[in-house]
Order: sequence, then structure tokens, then C-alpha cells
Amino acid sequence: MEGHKHFSHSHTLSFHKSLEGAQLTCTGCNFPCTGTPVYACRKCKFFLHDRCFNLARSLTHPSHPEHPLSLFPSPTYTSGSFVCNSCNETGSGLCFCCSACEFDLHVHCAYYNDLNPKPSLNPTPVQIELKSHPSHPLIKRLQVSSGHSCDVCGTACEPNVEAYRCDICDYDTHVGCTGLPETTCREDHEHALSLLYVNPHSKFECDVCKGAIAQTNCMYSCVTGCNYGMHVKCVDAKVTEKEPMSEMTFQLEMFKLQNKMKVHQMAVDTMLLGSHGLHRNRYYRY
Repeated sequence: MEGHKHFSHSHTLSFHKSLEGAQLTCTGCNFPCTGTPVYACRKCKFFLHDRCFNLARSLTHPSHPEHPLSLFPSPTYTSGSFVCNSCNETGSGLCFCCSACEFDLHVHCAYYNDLNPKPSLNPTPVQIELKSHPSHPLIKRLQVSSGHSCDVCGTACEPNVEAYRCDICDYDTHVGCTGLPETTCREDHEHALSLLYVNPHSKFECDVCKGAIAQTNCMYSCVTGCNYGMHVKCVDAKVTEKEPMSEMTFQLEMFKLQNKMKVHQMAVDTMLLGSHGLHRNRYYRY
């Protein structure tokens, strides 16, 4: 049987179209490989899926476009494991790594679960186009640093969580904010609400949370034009009621107002006294 060499293992591997009857786990991705083509070193109990065996040694990934990722046979950390920057799960086998940034991906996450026997039924696309940002397509990537806010809803994009981004325009959006419904409803408002991709209001107070809606963000607005609208994140939220002023707060505000009035009156009196003295000086001069 022809032998095969792989950089991650010192011994020659044999190729089998299938090893039926044995419960095998791929050393590279840690997924089962029973009943699939496999490269094996039986002596070491080392097995690799056909696709894991043929992985590229380096790749440029949209979640980390700054540097190419290199395929490592095992984690480079002293712990012997790594935390995947895509799924946040621990890994211990083959990994795509950027040593300069300590950025790591499972091999199946790097290929969007192509190696996973149970991939997501509705994987999010790598690239999308949004009506709120028609200038350029958005690329899915991990926000590896803080300080980015979603330009659709206005809230922060958490670091190490996938989001869509346009580097040209510094435009970011949560993955979940890319599929907002065109229209929606609230029980406390009789009309339907329409999603405005371009906010026409320079100043608008959200009718739910009472906060300002930035003109750079999307918003939901009443389709009848009755000046009712909200942040996209407030559609399912409860209306914030302004709390009535407590007795103590009321007394404090009254005390401040009285003091301001006294200071003002003293300033007026001083001005009048000064004016009166000036007239007296003029009288005695003549």
C-alpha cells in the first residue's frame, strides 16, 4: 500500500477509502471520520479526513484580512489548546493561526463548516449588499477590536464576534441587523412601521426609549407619517416612562431656583445703587 506523508505527523500514513466498523476521530478537526476516506497511522492512532489531509498550508481569510493564516499541526500555546476566534470554542488539533495577532481558527471554521458533518442549514454569506450602504459590498469578518458600532442599530459591535464591514467607508453592522424586516408592528401603535434605510431626520426622539436616534442609523417610522418612530433595536422593547419628580427632588429644585432669584435680585440692587451714586456725584459737581 502506498504511503503518504503529512507535515503534522512523523510516520507515513496509509490511505483508506473507508474503515468501517471502527469509531474513529480525525486528529485534525476532532470530528468523526468513520465511513469516510481517511489517512491513517494505526500505530499512533492518528487519522485525518481526506479533506483535512489536503488542507492548504496557508490562506487569506475574510475574518482576518490583515495577515495570511498559516496551518499549524497543533496549537502554539503552552496550554496545548487554543480558543477559536470564530466560534469561541476550544480546539486542540490542526489550526489556522496568525502568530503576530494570536488569531486562531478551527479548520472547519476557516472553511465555514465545510468539514463539519452537521453544518449550519443557513450559513451566513461571506459578502452581502445592503440598502443602507449601497456604495460597496460588506465583507463578513471578526471585529477583533473594540470601538466599532453598528451603523444600522447604533449599538456596539462586540470584539471577537462576527460582523459585516466596509473598510472603505468604515461602515459596520451586526450580522443580525442585516436581515431586518421591511415592515413591523407594535401593539401600542395602530399603524405599521416601515424600515428607513436612510434616516431623514436630523433630530428625532425614539418613542420607546426616549433617546435620540442618530441620523447615521436606520430607524422604524410610522407608514402614515404620524411622527412616530424608534430605534430598530427598540421595536420589541417596552416604552420608557419618565418617572415623576420626587418630593425631595422637587424641594431641591425649588431651593436652587430661589437662590438664583436672590442672586439675580442682588445684582439688580447693586446696579441700581451704583447708578444712584453716579447721579448724586453729578448733582454736587454742578
